[in-house]
Amino acid sequence: MSFSSAAIELRDLCVRFPGSRAPAVDAFSGDIPKGRTIALTGPSGCGKSTLLRTVAGFIPEMIEAEVSGHVRLAERVVADADVAELATTVGLVQQDPDAQICTLSVRSEIAFGPENLCLPVSEVRQRTQEAAEAMGIAHLLDRDATTLSGGEKQRLAVASILAMRPSVILLDEPTAHLDPDGACHLFTRLNQLQRASSCTLLIAEHRLTPLEALNPELWIMAAGRRVERDPARTHTSLARLVKRDRGAAFMGPLESASIKVMELGYGYTEPLFQHLSFELGRGQVLGIIGPNGGGKTTLLRLLAGLERPHAGSIACPEGTTLGMVFQHPHQQIFERTVRRDLEIEGTLPDDRLCDVLTQARLDGMADRAPHSLSLGEQRRLTVLGALRNEPRLLLLDEPFIGQDRDNVEWIASHIERARRRGAMTCLVTHDIPMAGALCDRVLYLGEEIVEGTPGEVFDRLRAAGRIAYTPKFWDVKP
Repeated sequence: MSFSSAAIELRDLCVRFPGSRAPAVDAFSGDIPKGRTIALTGPSGCGKSTLLRTVAGFIPEMIEAEVSGHVRLAERVVADADVAELATTVGLVQQDPDAQICTLSVRSEIAFGPENLCLPVSEVRQRTQEAAEAMGIAHLLDRDATTLSGGEKQRLAVASILAMRPSVILLDEPTAHLDPDGACHLFTRLNQLQRASSCTLLIAEHRLTPLEALNPELWIMAAGRRVERDPARTHTSLARLVKRDRGAAFMGPLESASIKVMELGYGYTEPLFQHLSFELGRGQVLGIIGPNGGGKTTLLRLLAGLERPHAGSIACPEGTTLGMVFQHPHQQIFERTVRRDLEIEGTLPDDRLCDVLTQARLDGMADRAPHSLSLGEQRRLTVLGALRNEPRLLLLDEPFIGQDRDNVEWIASHIERARRRGAMTCLVTHDIPMAGALCDRVLYLGEEIVEGTPGEVFDRLRAAGRIAYTPKFWDVKP
């Protein structure tokens, strides 16, 4: 077999999982030269994660599947190589950081890979420090990994791969949990790394704007295949598409059924926020934005009653029913099949179950194990569960993670329906254009707390130099 000089070579690659009718990756071919960046995009469930796992050697070595065609990295055919040997060449940052972190502390997690390469202690320490500084988490080195926010865990997962110094880096939606500044910082850092070491990058992403720093070539996937077509709608145009008529808001009385947060204080080793106050009335949507570790998820947990405030109070109308989407889907998936997970609170007629699954693009998956679904599919399953009983209070923690534009639009439409029936919604998101399009008010939790209408908050953040937290920053440049 003669090989090209590509860093990654894919030839007629097909991957089919046991029991699946259609291949997850189908006749996929392409070459990536050394030192280049490929942005891999396409609908949720189209095979992006499967392709990355196959390139990394996880499939079929650790995840059972039938594989044909071939993948070559540098001078190695992946199917013939030992996974331990591949680890010195290729690093995979997985879609869910919790699935990747395997030690207890930030320092030990970053050091884990270099230690397994049997490097000298001094070099392990140096690599650990450099990788932590590169990802902006050097101040977290002595923290317990379980205490990190979702975005901090994602930075940790990237740092643990950078410490291995592979020549090929695969990243599966690496900005999913990152705040806007963090997303830009990641790709700026990868650009610097690529210039210094000529590493090759293959990045699966839905959020393409931050990737501009890497000047990537775009590969588009659909139904497991590489296709040649232009993405029909930009991210910003999608936000405009779902932007609602604010005059059509729920017109019921707000005062009689509002949630009042008064002088709220909470923290861990240091305060996350103090004297936080706001009111959320019926039919209103509050967007909660801000940097990783700023307290967004904690605030939702306080509103849900999963944590107790250290100071202040939260007053909810009596009888308020709750629907919640957790930041990590696996934290709220309990049953062995999709059907049983949706029927935890009561059975659904077959025709109704089929209808809701089809709307969520989960058709044909009623009898699938939920943990076998992609992260995006799991997210839509948890959205369905949260919406099922039409709660009066809807708490959504990063519901758009892992979603293509059609699924973002589907989730946004349900937020709008909840608003129209008078539900109170708190939406934690790093998707700034969507926050501006969907929300009546925005709460920024950062160095200072800013709360107001979207226009007021974005104007103040722009004046403070936090332009990555404004919709205009995410406009696609010509």
